[in-house]
Amino acid sequence: MTWLRRLSAGEGTSRIVCLPYAGGNGTIYESWTAWLPSDVELWAPDLPAREQRMLEAPVEDMEVLVAALADELAPDERPTTLFGHSFGSLVAFELARRLQRRSLPVRCLVASGMSAPQTLPVRPAPTDAEILASLRSHGVAPEEFFRQPDLLELVMPGLRADYRMAMGYRYRDGEPLSARVFALGGTDDRGVPAEGLAAWAEQQSEGDCPTRMWQGGHMYLLSHAEEVAAYVISCHQQRTQQRIQQPIEG
Repeated sequence: MTWLRRLSAGEGTSRIVCLPYAGGNGTIYESWTAWLPSDVELWAPDLPAREQRMLEAPVEDMEVLVAALADELAPDERPTTLFGHSFGSLVAFELARRLQRRSLPVRCLVASGMSAPQTLPVRPAPTDAEILASLRSHGVAPEEFFRQPDLLELVMPGLRADYRMAMGYRYRDGEPLSARVFALGGTDDRGVPAEGLAAWAEQQSEGDCPTRMWQGGHMYLLSHAEEVAAYVISCHQQRTQQRIQQPIEG
């Protein structure tokens, strides 16, 4: 079973790999293919405990998850951008670090809906009730989802694993990334303040860290999918084609 799949139809000379939020899956990025240039591929992970791997045990260790993704990405040396939202930003960050240590640095890291890793406190693992309350508050799933006990029983293992990895994340000092880092957020996301986004600048070796805010809360990217996709694609092209101009403002 592979850990990554290509969402776009054609073959490109570079690629964007999108990491989902806790409990999410790659299908949330399928709409991005409509705005993708023909020379750029879009990839997303196929993770245990969701979609076609639903019956597999979830990954509960960030190191294991990142190692598996890195092993699958490493043989392909095409220019790569990593995009992650919320928990996916932490996975993308650790994945960028690991690939850089293997002399396969990514060109661009776009972190969304997550403060810089060095600013995050370690938090206790949430209860199932707290996880479901978080999903409700972010509007990730329709209300009918919370009224289906059989479905909840099926998806909770993956949700628990992701939330525990996110809450228990421990930052470790390391070499700054050679990748250009961009940070995105929602104007009404009180859990991810502007200063938390700006702190991502400390994770790159040179230059500032452009930040961009969209109207909305933590899941702003769902209601601004086309704008966010266009921005990420522009960041990617800026780095892979060595363009001088700043990313589009959407």
